[in-house]
Amino acid sequence: MLKRFLMILGLAILATACSSDTHYSHHSKISESDDTQLTGLIRHLEKTERGVHHRTNRPRTGLINDKALAGVYNEWAGTRYRMGGTSKRGIDCSAFMQTAFLSAYGIELPRSTAEQRHLGRKISKHELQKGDLVFFRGNNHVGVYIGNNQFMHASSSQGVTISALDENYWARTYTQSRRIM
Repeated sequence: MLKRFLMILGLAILATACSSDTHYSHHSKISESDDTQLTGLIRHLEKTERGVHHRTNRPRTGLINDKALAGVYNEWAGTRYRMGGTSKRGIDCSAFMQTAFLSAYGIELPRSTAEQRHLGRKISKHELQKGDLVFFRGNNHVGVYIGNNQFMHASSSQGVTISALDENYWARTYTQSRRIM
């Protein structure tokens, strides 16, 4: 989708540039050099796009192999973040973990991230399994690992979403993981 948009944008820019040039006639064809420039622009955009992670809050249950967590995500995906929030009108990360674990596994978690960070036992990142808690920003943010290097959480900028542990921000602010089941 983005690739198509960028290609159309490139064509529009090229067409605008050509139409404003006085030596082009109204019915002129795109020259070989114009075609080469456009092809180069598209290749550059395609190479640049490969490293870009497209963000969306649409349900992405295909990423979640745990049916219980997938159900929670489908119900809450896109719900906005609200500090101290506990409802569909807005929820924070620890309340979302509390809701997710109760709904998916019947496990009651404490309300705050400060309390959740002491649950179960600490595990290393390479030991992560579906349902493990992952903490970030000095234990001030929490999510649940869903497999394939992904975790589900209530992001302050994205609302309830799925992110990758190796995304620059999350990799840089990762603090610890805890197994509670």
